[in-house]
Amino acid sequence: MKTIIKFIFFSFVTIYLSSCVNRGNNDDIIPKSLNYSVIQKSAFFNKNNISFSIDSLKKTLYIKLTINGLKDFPFPINKEYNDTLFKTVFDFNFYCDGKIIVSDYPNLKNTFSYFKNTSAGAEELSISSDTVDLRKYNELQILIPFYAFHNLNRGKHSIELAMSQTVFTDEKTLQKPESAREYVHLYETKPLLNARVKFDLNVPAIYKSIIYGQGLELKNDSTFSPARMDNTIWNSSYPDIYWTINYPKNEFYAQTPFEPSTDKYLAHDTFNLFHYFINDTVGFGVYDHDNLSSDDWMGTWRGSLNDLEKTDNRRLTFDNILHFDLKVKDGGLVN
Repeated sequence: MKTIIKFIFFSFVTIYLSSCVNRGNNDDIIPKSLNYSVIQKSAFFNKNNISFSIDSLKKTLYIKLTINGLKDFPFPINKEYNDTLFKTVFDFNFYCDGKIIVSDYPNLKNTFSYFKNTSAGAEELSISSDTVDLRKYNELQILIPFYAFHNLNRGKHSIELAMSQTVFTDEKTLQKPESAREYVHLYETKPLLNARVKFDLNVPAIYKSIIYGQGLELKNDSTFSPARMDNTIWNSSYPDIYWTINYPKNEFYAQTPFEPSTDKYLAHDTFNLFHYFINDTVGFGVYDHDNLSSDDWMGTWRGSLNDLEKTDNRRLTFDNILHFDLKVKDGGLVN
């Protein structure tokens, strides 16, 4: 009897200590710094002007480029207006084996675009920053989930990241004789800040599921009325509906365009969802787009990809959504 009691006691202690270790493991909350080597950099891309780091956390790369307020810097001067141009955009391009990496990740994140990018570079792993004023302190952070590298075989790869700016810009206000003002955008090509670094990335197994959105309709009853959502003096009060895919967990993955002033989203959309596990969880969110304020939430659903793939067509009902129709197809392991 004593032996049995001792066994139970030590088993309990072992499990408890193991759970404490797991709870105290900070690997999933503290970014891991990645070592990198500098292949090339321009003279002005130095520690006095710029600091750079690459971290990894939860299968995501965190790339940070910090630009100090630049002084005694040879900003270009527009000859026509004799104006000094202080603003620029930084490009981040990812290469493997000397070739730029192909990925649909940039297009997935090109939300609310009024045009479809069909250029040759539309599916290249290239990210551009917002316009920044180099006279001021700027911290540019680029987040790249590992699923963006789904066209690379799983395992370790040597990745090169090229960071560059080529064009300076600014605006000038012209005062017209009739007192009307005109804004002129000025541009000068002068690449001054660029660098190329190399680091190792261990690409995990990546699976694909194909999500076919087949329309949705909002509830209209005593608990919720879409007619009361957007009261303006110019437009109908019905919402401008769009829906999102959230993966992993509640993180934004992709979204549809919006259909204006309606209680039904009738468009059919197709998305490739790249994910890390066969039995992963996916989320869907439905929103009302607003140009002047934050978008209004109308519903959220989360569930298993496995369950969605079991039937050809699935109708979901949740929150303020009467029905959300979709089909999910298993695309298998892609790398």
